[in-house]
Amino acid sequence: MSVWQKHIAAWPKGAPLAVHAEKAAIGTMILLSGIADRPIHICHVARKEEIQLIRAAKERGFKVTCEVCPHHLFLSTEDIPRIGAKLAEVRPVLCSLEDQKALWDNLDVIDIFATDHAPHTYEEKMKSEKGLPGFPVLETILPLLLNAVSEGRLTIEDIVNRFHRNPKKIFNLPDQPNTYVEVDIDEEWEIPKITRYCKSQWTPFSGMKIRGKVHRVVLRGEVAYVDGEVLSPPGYGENVRTWTIKPQLEMQLPYKCQTDVWDTTDVQTNDIFSKLLAEPRYDHALSPIQRTRLDSTGAYHQGMHHQITHGLVGKHILASSMFTKEQLNDVFNLAQILKGKVCKERPIDDILRGKSSFTTAMLRLGGHVVAIDAASSSVKKGETLEDSITIMAGYCDVIVLRHPEPGAAARAGRVCRKPIINAGDGIGEHPSQALLDIFTIREEIGTVNGLTITMVGDLKNGRTVHSLARVLTLYNVQLRYVSPPNLAMPQEIMDYLTSKGISQKTYSSLNDVLPDTDVLYMTRIQKERFTSEEEYEKACGHFIVTPQVMTAAKRRMIVMHPLPRIFEISEEFDSDPRAAYFRQAENGLYVRMALLAMVLGRY
Repeated sequence: MSVWQKHIAAWPKGAPLAVHAEKAAIGTMILLSGIADRPIHICHVARKEEIQLIRAAKERGFKVTCEVCPHHLFLSTEDIPRIGAKLAEVRPVLCSLEDQKALWDNLDVIDIFATDHAPHTYEEKMKSEKGLPGFPVLETILPLLLNAVSEGRLTIEDIVNRFHRNPKKIFNLPDQPNTYVEVDIDEEWEIPKITRYCKSQWTPFSGMKIRGKVHRVVLRGEVAYVDGEVLSPPGYGENVRTWTIKPQLEMQLPYKCQTDVWDTTDVQTNDIFSKLLAEPRYDHALSPIQRTRLDSTGAYHQGMHHQITHGLVGKHILASSMFTKEQLNDVFNLAQILKGKVCKERPIDDILRGKSSFTTAMLRLGGHVVAIDAASSSVKKGETLEDSITIMAGYCDVIVLRHPEPGAAARAGRVCRKPIINAGDGIGEHPSQALLDIFTIREEIGTVNGLTITMVGDLKNGRTVHSLARVLTLYNVQLRYVSPPNLAMPQEIMDYLTSKGISQKTYSSLNDVLPDTDVLYMTRIQKERFTSEEEYEKACGHFIVTPQVMTAAKRRMIVMHPLPRIFEISEEFDSDPRAAYFRQAENGLYVRMALLAMVLGRY
């Protein structure tokens, strides 16, 4: 007993005692921790008597938390013949169905789902006289828990609590910014006999039918995994315990049975979003596959950080090249939150039809819009752009400017004391369109890096492709251009991309690039840029997306368009899952809401 007491006394004061104890030893350790007035965490609870003892201790006020592994939730002694005696060796051992049922019956006592991951290979297990104890569980734990959600035994909130919120509080772990997991809760599959990534190359859960799969993992703003492919390089992981964290008081930790006594608000919510984030999401599909996001900030999104670090507050948004990769990630993360929590206060009715995406975005944020029409303003009387902007700056907090002249936004920015957002200046730039385009690619494919992106149509006058091309220099992509000879991508933009190391090739035929294209970005031939009807007609009709043409394309790719379309994409293609342009347009709302909120300092 004195040895244990010395061990407890030497344990770091900033962490709970973490013990692997079984049966009656659990009671002894809880008693000793109570005498020392130290919180204790029981690892790998597996038996009925153990979970009942922990429940009794919690009810009597002992500062105890516990965890359970998936093999004790989903396997029992009944599975040993199927797995094999040596492979089934694990500590604690697999227990009876009665023990397993007790764990599920006392789910409110369990604070954490843990892997106890032990990647012994098949050969190592079989060579051992009795079999090395331990299971590889890292690849299968989340799918197994998602399957329990589909069966009605768990909720997504249960998983978030026991995978993120509770471990973070119990072990005083820091926030992990721009880190989240997206899951497809409806995808059905079977756990294979040979796992893909784990060193062990086997799993005791092989053959189990599962509903629920990990779609994408974003780690510190970078896509680390998407649809079965690990994208981050070895060594990209970090030890979060080395990060600076704010100490927590021990008595803030929960020790009651019900997990809903935890404070689930990990971050504060800005006032302007409080109502917005409390509303349910729209009940119609936004993309072919509905996915759930489990976020490092306390998903599935209880709020947003109030500390502003992105550097966009009060800034003019004039060109797409102004953004850093970190700022893009901040915009996209907020847009993702808004996409899941967009206000359902009222539908977009006749009053809002025809209004811009920016107008709707500001109204959805709870703001007001003062619309200025050049045809009925003092511009018609000869007032300069600079004077108009200076006057309007006194009426509002932010100005969204669309102007037919290239460079108009930059001119406005030089005289305006309020933030200017360039919503398109002639054939110049359209930065917010570039952001929503990147956001759409991430949402649809999972990553931007490593893709071949083909831009088609009027590349000379298309401000959307000009802005998108510049933003894409922040990623590892290959660009392909297809256009009539007189509407090619401007040389100055191509030179800029070359200086950034972007691979570019020009083609005259759509068929030549389709087989290798991941993103097909179509644009219209802009009639307003031509001096004669004859010249316009000559440029039209060369590149048209039809179901027949798209048989040469990949099954996993997307077709985008900044809209409006004229004839370059046939309506017959709209029902193809690869047609992403209407989802792209809707994404513009969330990205512009995010951009407005960040520029105004509301996030």
